[in-house]
Amino acid sequence: MSDKPRTKIRQAHTGKIIIYVLIVLLGIFLVSLVLMLTKADPQEIYKKNANMRVEVLNGCGVNRLAIKVTNILRKKGFNVVQVGNTKNQDFEETVVMERSNENMMNANYFAKQIGCRNIDKDVDPALYIEITLIIGQDYKKIFADVEKEF
Repeated sequence: MSDKPRTKIRQAHTGKIIIYVLIVLLGIFLVSLVLMLTKADPQEIYKKNANMRVEVLNGCGVNRLAIKVTNILRKKGFNVVQVGNTKNQDFEETVVMERSNENMMNANYFAKQIGCRNIDKDVDPALYIEITLIIGQDYKKIFADVEKEF
């Protein structure tokens, strides 16, 4: 008779453990589901990047830097339509300039994609570009692999 109460206690204890394990598994499933649904589709990102016309300007005087950065941006799918140098070659920080939209939607997206925090606005619809990227002396922080290009 003394085995019956112990068996009931063991069954209750085992039942609680099974419930806890199921709750943990359900939590893991829900977290993975949320992560999967919020993750951006790489093909959609590439399409969005391809629709963004970008001008890349070297603002720090490093030889061929704008061309190297252009190569990196094109690998990410961005449509780089102009490459050149700024008049002043003394930009300390890289700048993303919004050129087409007052609410800076393009600049915020582009800056997030490349990891730049310095965003400005100079809207000029006559330019037919969405973004001007001025590369500053901090370019290695944003484009760490730039030296590997060419």
